[in-house]
Amino acid sequence: MKKEENPWSEGILLICTKCSKSISASELKEEGNAGENLKMFLKKSLKDSGDGKKIRVVTSSCLDVCIDDFQAVTYASTAGTTETMILHPEKEKEELLEFLKSKVRGY
Repeated sequence: MKKEENPWSEGILLICTKCSKSISASELKEEGNAGENLKMFLKKSLKDSGDGKKIRVVTSSCLDVCIDDFQAVTYASTAGTTETMILHPEKEKEELLEFLKSKVRGY
């Protein structure tokens, strides 16, 4: 097995694909898959702020945190800490973005 350097310097955010199926359509304003929409918003926002290479944002299979009408996400830092949280993928996406930026800036 050949070990490679991480293509991101600070961490990775995993967005559960199963959760977006359990969010009621009446709770969402954007069309499409809520998890994919959240991923694209975060990737674009991090790229625009110059932090796109620092945190990788990807979708994942079930994170085993199933709560109806919420999106589960897990942030794993390259330092070894992991944080899992639930949020509304549209109403709390800016808060999640600020959380990720705080990880990049170390506060």
